Amino acid sequence: MPTEFQDVDDWFSSLGRPNLGKLPADHALIRAYGGQGWRLKTMGVIVAVLADDDFPYSKPQAFVEAYDRKRPRPHIEPLKDVPGSARICIDSVALPDDPLLSIKTAVHEARSLLKANDNGEEDEDFENDFRLYWHHYLPAGARNARLLGLSEISEGAGACHLAGDSYFCFPNKVSLRRWAVNIASLTVKRPRRFPIVPLSLFPRPDRYPHDAASLLTFLERHSTRGIELIADMLRACPKRIPVVFSGTAPNGRTFQVAVELLLKTDTKGRSPVRAHAHSKLSDKGVFDQYNVFPLDTRDMGAATSRMSNRDQAAMGKKVVVVGCGAIGSAIVMTLAKAGVSRIVLVDPDRLGWENIRRHELGADSVDESKVIALKGRILRSVPETERVDALPIRLQTAIRERSDLLTGIDLVVSATGDWACDAFLDQALEAMETPPPALYAWTEAFGLAAQAILISRAGTRLTSGFEIEGTFKGQSSHTDLPAPDECGNSTSPFGQIEVSQAHVVATKLALESLAGMHVGENVWRTWTTDKRSLEASEGRWTQWWLDHHGTPPDEGGFWSAAWDF
Repeated sequence: MPTEFQDVDDWFSSLGRPNLGKLPADHALIRAYGGQGWRLKTMGVIVAVLADDDFPYSKPQAFVEAYDRKRPRPHIEPLKDVPGSARICIDSVALPDDPLLSIKTAVHEARSLLKANDNGEEDEDFENDFRLYWHHYLPAGARNARLLGLSEISEGAGACHLAGDSYFCFPNKVSLRRWAVNIASLTVKRPRRFPIVPLSLFPRPDRYPHDAASLLTFLERHSTRGIELIADMLRACPKRIPVVFSGTAPNGRTFQVAVELLLKTDTKGRSPVRAHAHSKLSDKGVFDQYNVFPLDTRDMGAATSRMSNRDQAAMGKKVVVVGCGAIGSAIVMTLAKAGVSRIVLVDPDRLGWENIRRHELGADSVDESKVIALKGRILRSVPETERVDALPIRLQTAIRERSDLLTGIDLVVSATGDWACDAFLDQALEAMETPPPALYAWTEAFGLAAQAILISRAGTRLTSGFEIEGTFKGQSSHTDLPAPDECGNSTSPFGQIEVSQAHVVATKLALESLAGMHVGENVWRTWTTDKRSLEASEGRWTQWWLDHHGTPPDEGGFWSAAWDF
């Protein structure tokens, strides 16, 4: 027996009467999670403490045995894979250097939580973490409800589609159909309506609705017009319909959960009440025609819950991206994930084998139009994106064919690295009465530096920082190494690390612009590589850069200033 387990055995033995011994090897918790466990009686319940096979390099867990789901307790989660047991939500930590202390801490935290529960100190958690409790108290085999955008509706009706065992619920037909096409190329011809019912209070798990009677009681206690809203839809005699409940917890968090109402039928699949009579039933009478099943409800909008406020400011914005190579594709994928909802992609090129090591697209898109393949990638990855237009043509052609291309947008990004294209865009924006902010991004030869320039002050020109033939006046690096033949002398080799750095410096500036952080400002940012990479490419810092900004850090770094050419 390992020393750490012998020490734990001895400590449990020292507890005297509360110690109920070790869990047998065939105990359900051991079968489910492995390791070793100990039992003790405390706070009126039997607590099992489990150290799994990774212990002491994992956290010990605590469980309540013979847990009564009809008497729910805060911070205690019934286990689906071990019926009759429930996990105690403790904040134990792994202490590899002191396994016994880790076990003692777990026991102490379990006892403290049970005591707080007995004193009613944690009851509010049933509301503050309502969706989690709903999930843990679901019956076996529950269907699914996947919600998106329902925070836009406090009460009323939405549109849904049933696919397999899952309802996909949206605020309206347009958003449902767009999402279905984007993620699965699925056309939803006849979306179903469903009611959205606001709740004034979230109940305890033992009062969750599970049949018509408990649903009516639930609605009477926790909603104002819920019975009326649902009954009106049920009178149309749908065979099945989801109902979404929405509310705000005391801690300010909003939650939505759902149940399914399934029409009762006889052995031949017929409703006991004919349709014409069904429509005339009372509220209670029409509810009685349905079985009630809680749904495993997940909010697909949780995709934004870990985004920063700056990134969320990009939601709903429109951006034109010109140039969808390695840097442009990385920028646009990040902007899409940040919530930019309308995107226009402009690039005439197809993806080649030489691109795939540093491009967002891979070998499965070789020989395809970059913008068309990237459009598909965006819509599949972020299906709530409202619209992506793919223009497999040059910018000059795009503006001739769509004179309003740059009108009504929030930002235009040029990541072509092509002087003629950038100069054309600069001129086109200069001719506009109210031009949008413009971000220009490119890497210097061999990825020794990356440049990002944001111009949002009227009357400022990108071309003022370039010589007539397109040489950047503020260039930071130089190398005499020739570009390899396979690059056509129009680009140079650099890897994913350099793309990532260029992507970061440009995309961060783009998101800041979309968040309104640089209104009327012109910003110039540069990333410089590390000394070792500079030497490996036989490169050097230009005299202009050394004179104006000094020698870059040996480990590489970022630099920012106003665009003042």
